[in-house]
Amino acid sequence: MELSDFFRPLLLSLSRYLLILLVSYVLAWGTMPVLMKMIMNAGFHKLNYQGEQIPVFGGLVFISLLPFITGIGLLVGAASYTNVKVFLFLTVIFGMGFMGFLDDQLGNHAVKGFRGHLTALIKNKELTTGGFKLLFGAVIATVFSIGSAELVQGAWFIWPLLLNFFLITLSANTINLFDLRPGRAGKVYILGFIVILIFSKQFEDSLGLFLPILAIMLVYLPYDLHAKVMMGDLGSNMLGASLGMMMAWMFSDLGKIIAVALLIVIQLAAEKYSFTEIIERYRWLKTLDQLGRRKEN
Repeated sequence: MELSDFFRPLLLSLSRYLLILLVSYVLAWGTMPVLMKMIMNAGFHKLNYQGEQIPVFGGLVFISLLPFITGIGLLVGAASYTNVKVFLFLTVIFGMGFMGFLDDQLGNHAVKGFRGHLTALIKNKELTTGGFKLLFGAVIATVFSIGSAELVQGAWFIWPLLLNFFLITLSANTINLFDLRPGRAGKVYILGFIVILIFSKQFEDSLGLFLPILAIMLVYLPYDLHAKVMMGDLGSNMLGASLGMMMAWMFSDLGKIIAVALLIVIQLAAEKYSFTEIIERYRWLKTLDQLGRRKEN
């Protein structure tokens, strides 16, 4: 085999991924200002910490662009863009995004956390929007888990199903826990993206689906850091679930077990402690948290 024959498939695959990254970034760059104006004109805005009216539902930029970019990935034949993976990817993205939007619009924010919503449902027989989001999110996670499972000797293995289920459901809420200060959720997402790649068993077959999210985030994050837009649950739930999909498709079984354990610890810690207070307590965390923000933040 000639050396050129060895590198040609690699270069072709790399060029497709670079094209997807470039298209994602350019589309986000052009769409973001228009989308923010549209949201403001529709009346979806809130006061930021400076008393300025800014658009909410910033996560809509991801939801609106990903189907189109995914279509491009299918057309150019990028390795990650198989029919099954694309279906599962978009199902989770749209499903979790919709539930986040519903919670943003109708949510009773007096009830918070997994414990609060489950208590309201089981003890008080009250279905909050957060509780509905948990139930609907569980359905989405189940569809994803079954679709991602490997059929071996005619029987579904229960452990991979459960691990993928918990990765999706727990991850979907995790980014939301950090969406309390400008840009924090975006930074946590980027950190999670990098950590997953470092510890992944294999990422070649799935990475291409998630590169557009990273590219869009690079455009979106400065707006959030400067308190010009609010991500909302629409964005944070979708971003968290996308990290869950990455772990489900890229981690070994042991890696998934460790990830689920860490996610459970994060959920339990959020019920008892304030992440903002913890960040303020440690200088290096505070420095990272404030990186890129305007000094007034």
